[in-house]
Amino acid sequence: MKSHSTNSSRKNFISDARWRDFGKHFLRPENNHDESASQDFYLEMYRFLGKELGPARKKIYELKIKKEFINKYGYSPKNRHQVRKAVKNNPFFQFWGHMRSNINQEMFYKNQLIVDRQIENLNGKARVNQKSMGTLNLNPDLKVPKYQSFDMHWMPGSYYTEKFEKGDISAGALYDSGGIFLMTNGSLGPFNDGAAYSLINYLKSYLPKFKPNNILDLGCTVGHNTQPFKEFWPDAKVTGIDIGAPVLRYAHARSTKMGYSIDYSQQNAEKTDFRNSYFDLVVSTMFLHETSKKAINNIFKESYRVLRPGGLMIHVEQPPFRYFDDPYEQFIRDWDTHNNNEPFWGPMHDLDLHKMACNSGFKHKDIFEKMIPLVKPKLDDKFSLGIGEWFIFAGWKK
Repeated sequence: MKSHSTNSSRKNFISDARWRDFGKHFLRPENNHDESASQDFYLEMYRFLGKELGPARKKIYELKIKKEFINKYGYSPKNRHQVRKAVKNNPFFQFWGHMRSNINQEMFYKNQLIVDRQIENLNGKARVNQKSMGTLNLNPDLKVPKYQSFDMHWMPGSYYTEKFEKGDISAGALYDSGGIFLMTNGSLGPFNDGAAYSLINYLKSYLPKFKPNNILDLGCTVGHNTQPFKEFWPDAKVTGIDIGAPVLRYAHARSTKMGYSIDYSQQNAEKTDFRNSYFDLVVSTMFLHETSKKAINNIFKESYRVLRPGGLMIHVEQPPFRYFDDPYEQFIRDWDTHNNNEPFWGPMHDLDLHKMACNSGFKHKDIFEKMIPLVKPKLDDKFSLGIGEWFIFAGWKK
């Protein structure tokens, strides 16, 4: 398959985003002057690593490392694994990798301090009336899957760690403290909901007659990409599930404070308590790469079970490695697997999702995948196009 020339959202889009562009709402952690200056520094550093050092890294590979590899083996690197071995001892690649990994960890460390100094106030703000819009159902007995039992992408405590005995939202506040906005240079919009609006933009353009009444968002965390479905289909029932109680408490409070009636439930997407044929649409955004092969099999089977006939399962992700002929491009896109505490990133993008969907009940003819335009929402235009594309994998239950 021919390589796609446009970038996808995981690669740092070079934009002019500033910290002041990050969307504000009632529950979002507040920054003082110095903290905001630090966030602008991180934005500039991510841009520098992408815009300045990224092309230089490719040049060093083409002019030096690749030639040395050919001289030694008589052929060019054939896959991303050979590229990674070839560059691992190069000082420039080591410097770039250290800087990129360090800035991620430093940013989360800084954001943790920002959240910690105001967590009691945030916990208070997150209290919502029992008669509030939407519901929150937590399951204290839910076990965290092994594939989630570490600090995913260096976020301290990941999505599920409880710091307080009652009503803790600290993991949600940390997740919503600006990390995604910084790492993507604001390419997902001020509220980090660009993945959902990209999907909705595709659905309204190419499937205008599809109007779901009951929507399930898998791995919803704080609801960034859950709320847009309620905004676009206000009469639909929207439910978000996640394994982490702190992020769900935050999501519920965030949605309520922002005026959206959304149900949140603490569940593992591999096995839920929803009845058969219950949902019209089952979605996920940037979720599958944080699970295992076995988990994805189970998630597809569970999606098929809870979908009604005529319903749609659709996942927004980065494109598989097979979409790119250049082993170096595959290597760049696999960086998170080995350096960003996302060990399932690479394996997931090697999977035959089509075969797994067929084994889960979906019919071959009802499965499709494609690249869709990336939407970078603006406050006055939710469907403003950004730079790049998303990969979607989908299946109809017929």
